[in-house]
Amino acid sequence: MGKSKELFDFDLELTNEDIQQELMMRNDDEYQYQEWMKSDEFVEYVNSEIDNLKPIYSESDIMSATRYASQQITIDPSEVGKEVYDMLFSEKIEEYLSLYRNG
Repeated sequence: MGKSKELFDFDLELTNEDIQQELMMRNDDEYQYQEWMKSDEFVEYVNSEIDNLKPIYSESDIMSATRYASQQITIDPSEVGKEVYDMLFSEKIEEYLSLYRNG
């Protein structure tokens, strides 16, 4: 114990009052948390988190955007290469979805 105390160089002696105060603070944190979970603010927080997880577009939107992109691109992938074709395809999908969102 002597070597450990020398290594850390601090006093580990806590009074009973110090221990009780620490336990009360821990219980207070738990109490505050439990009360927050019962509050309207907690309900609002959970609802906003759920809203953040909702998809922006439906499966049908994505399928329509894919069809749109396929119909709008008139060149063959072999003419421009896969990378360029993929970029064009992605741009057309984004174009359709932004029109859908804003239109």
